[in-house]
Amino acid sequence: MKNTLTALALAVFTAGIAHAQTAPTPVVVPSSDISVSGRFSWEAKNVFRGKERSSTDGLIQSTVSVESAVPGFAGVSAYVSYFNADNFERTLNIGGRTDLNGVGTIEFGVSRTSNSTAVATLAGNGFTRINNSREFYVGIAQKPGSFIRASAFLYYNTDLKQTNLVVAGSKDFEGKNLGIPGFDLETKAYVGLVDAGNSSYDVANSYIYVGASADVTRAIGTGAKVGLGLNWTYNTDGQAKTDGKTVWLKAYANFKF
Repeated sequence: MKNTLTALALAVFTAGIAHAQTAPTPVVVPSSDISVSGRFSWEAKNVFRGKERSSTDGLIQSTVSVESAVPGFAGVSAYVSYFNADNFERTLNIGGRTDLNGVGTIEFGVSRTSNSTAVATLAGNGFTRINNSREFYVGIAQKPGSFIRASAFLYYNTDLKQTNLVVAGSKDFEGKNLGIPGFDLETKAYVGLVDAGNSSYDVANSYIYVGASADVTRAIGTGAKVGLGLNWTYNTDGQAKTDGKTVWLKAYANFKF
């Protein structure tokens, strides 16, 4: 009930701001400045890498990131971000980005995730949950404005001995061309491959997952955006309670300054 009421409040807040504000062209933050960005969202399902992770529906999430250019290195920036998902998990992420000859960016970093045991999970039925884990990642992404923005990221969890490769493509459409001026449509599709060796927490396992999303968004002011979206994912894991497809809604608000 708590998550449902919070979700309704967020949806009303999102709809109210979107209706009341105009949508000017966002202002690009100069690369020499320190930028702060964040995201607050509600998702009807707790899904990660193609699997639903909890039997409790609804998840309130928040992320705050601080990024700064690295002095003396043109096109290179470093960032720190903190992610919180209700009482389910918390993640501290440290990473960096560098320009790739104007085509896009290369990104790399390390994450440390701590989990709460005070929530209903599907451990033993297809999802492995441990108190703490560390994961390294590296990836490449095309710059915004590409016809279809492609990306590829490789992750390795040193505790679960799990490798995850994700390839994605996204495409945005201006609302004025779709008959909904003032709004935009953001679409994304992805495919992932998870492969894990035997560890002290789990047995060897591998599966493929695919997914897609479509979000209706509206820019607010010079650095904020609200959105409402539909998500779909499917995995081949074949585990009890977590295999097959999952469909869920989300509502979110992003900011950057």
